[in-house]
Amino acid sequence: MSESATAGKRLEKFPAFDGFRGIGVIVVIFTHCPQVLESSLYNTVWHINQLSRVGYIALDIFFVISGFFITRLLLRERAKTGRISFKDFYMRRALRIFPVYYLTVIACLFIFKFSTADTISLLSYTFNFYHPLHPVPNPLEHTWSLSVEEQFYFFWPLLILLVPPRWLSRVTGIVVPLLATASGLVMAVIFIGHDPREAGDVVYMSLFTRMLSLSLGGWLALREFENRPLRGWRCLALFLGALVVLTLDRMGRNYGIITSQPLYWTIALIAYAMVSVSFVATMVFDRGILKRLMTAVLSISLLRGFGQLSYAMYVFHLPVLFYLGINDAALDGAKVPILQVVLAFGITIGLSILSYYLLETPMAKLKETYGKVRLAEPTGANAVSVGGVFAGFAKAAFTSPEERSGAEPRREQTIHPDIGRDRIN
Repeated sequence: MSESATAGKRLEKFPAFDGFRGIGVIVVIFTHCPQVLESSLYNTVWHINQLSRVGYIALDIFFVISGFFITRLLLRERAKTGRISFKDFYMRRALRIFPVYYLTVIACLFIFKFSTADTISLLSYTFNFYHPLHPVPNPLEHTWSLSVEEQFYFFWPLLILLVPPRWLSRVTGIVVPLLATASGLVMAVIFIGHDPREAGDVVYMSLFTRMLSLSLGGWLALREFENRPLRGWRCLALFLGALVVLTLDRMGRNYGIITSQPLYWTIALIAYAMVSVSFVATMVFDRGILKRLMTAVLSISLLRGFGQLSYAMYVFHLPVLFYLGINDAALDGAKVPILQVVLAFGITIGLSILSYYLLETPMAKLKETYGKVRLAEPTGANAVSVGGVFAGFAKAAFTSPEERSGAEPRREQTIHPDIGRDRIN
C-alpha cells in the first residue's frame, strides 16, 4: 500500500497499552521497594519478581512500544505532508518530558548531594553513559532510560525522513538491529579486564544496544502502516526462540561458559527484544482470542488510570524511597515495616496526581499547538483543588476517557510512548 493511500487512514487506538504502562510502573516500583518484616507472601512475590526477570522484559517492551508509536506518527506526517516538522516534534517531546523531569532534578539537587559530573549528566540527558562507569547510589539513577529515549528522539525523525520508503523496512528491521547487536559485541571486547558489573551496565544502559528494541518497534509501525501484519506462528516462534536464548544465556553464565558481562547482556537483550516484539505485534496485529484476552485485562480502568500517571510515578518513586531511607543502598538487604512501603507508594501516587493535573495537563494544552497528541483534561474545580485532584484520579481510574468527556470514541492515537522504566538489579 502506498504512502498516499495510507496517509488518510485514522490511527487505531490501543487503550490496552495504557493498562500495560500501569502494570509496568507498578512492577518497577515494587522491584525497588525492600522486603518487609510482616508478610511472607509479600516477600515471596518479591523474590519471584526478581528471579523471573519480569522487570527486564517489561522495560524492553516499553522501548519497543516507544519506537512503535513515535515511528507511526512520523510516518503519518511524512505521508500526509511530504516532510517532518522537527520543530513540532521536538516541542511535543519537550512539553511532555521536560517539565516533570527537570522539576524533579532541581528538587533533588536541593534535597540530596550530587557531584558536579552527576548534575551535568542529569541535566544533559547523558546519564546513561556516565552512570555505568560511576555507579554510586543516586536517587535519580533510574533516569538512565529517559536519557536513552531523549537520544533516540534526537536523531530518529531525521532517519525516517531521509531513508527512502522502499529501504526503510530493511533499515529498521535488519540494519539498525544488527548494528545494535554488533555494538554490544564491540563493547564486550573493549571492556575486557574492566570491572564486570560496570562493563555489563555500559552495555545494558547504552543507546547503541537499546536501539535494537527501539528500531524493531519502528519496524512494527512500518508494517502496520503498510498493512503487512506480523501475527500468528511468527509471534509464537519469536517468543519460544527467546525462551531458548534466555535459557542458554543463563546456563552459559552459571556454568562459566559466558564469563563476560557485556557479552551476557548483549545476548540477553536479543532475547528480550524477541519477547517484546512478539508481545507488541500480538497487541497490534492479532485478531484472535489471545489479543481479546490480553486487551480485556489491560483495558481495566484502574490499570489505565495508573497508566496515565505512569510517567510521574516512575520519575518520583526512587527519590521518595531515598528520602524515606528505604532504598537498597541504605538498607543493604535489611527488611522494613510494611507501612513504610505503603507510605512510599502513597506519597508517589499523591505527587503523581498533583503532577498530572497541575503540570502535565497544562503542558498537554500547549502541545496542541504542535500536534493532536494530548492527555485527558480535567474540568472545572477538579483541575485546581486538592480534593478535586483525588476525585479526578478516581474518575480517571474507573472510567474511560470517552466516558469522562461524554464524547464519541476518537480514533486518533493518544498513547504517549515516553514511558518510565528502570534497570532491575
